Amino acid sequence: MLKQTLCLLSVFALPPALAQVSMGKEDGARLLARCEPAVRLLEVGTSAHLTREEYGDARACIGFVDGFIWGHGWAAWRQTSPMYYCPPEGFSASQGLPAIVQYLRAHPDRLDADAHVLTFSALSDAYPCEPPPQGR
Repeated sequence: MLKQTLCLLSVFALPPALAQVSMGKEDGARLLARCEPAVRLLEVGTSAHLTREEYGDARACIGFVDGFIWGHGWAAWRQTSPMYYCPPEGFSASQGLPAIVQYLRAHPDRLDADAHVLTFSALSDAYPCEPPPQGR
């Protein structure tokens, strides 16, 4: 019983840093700060040129973008609805990251928006879907 009580107390005593806002709700400035080192990491393929913090941010960005891509694809398939952006076959975070960083740099006025909205906008801008044929 004592072990269980201590275990529960340790869970409720977690530092506030662990209860941070999810990446999708962070602003675009933070997304850019996380994803710029991710692009460098993917280009060079080693973490030797990144600080420990940059490496952590890069890995978080890659995971976020990968989850975003898979989540959007799965949701479109599950709901049998069209995709709002149409990436090429076999698309991955390593292909989408440069487009996201480029979009964020080109739209500094939007960096106060949520990261998930900006990621969606960047991918929609970089990989637009063909418009449906007229008359259908």
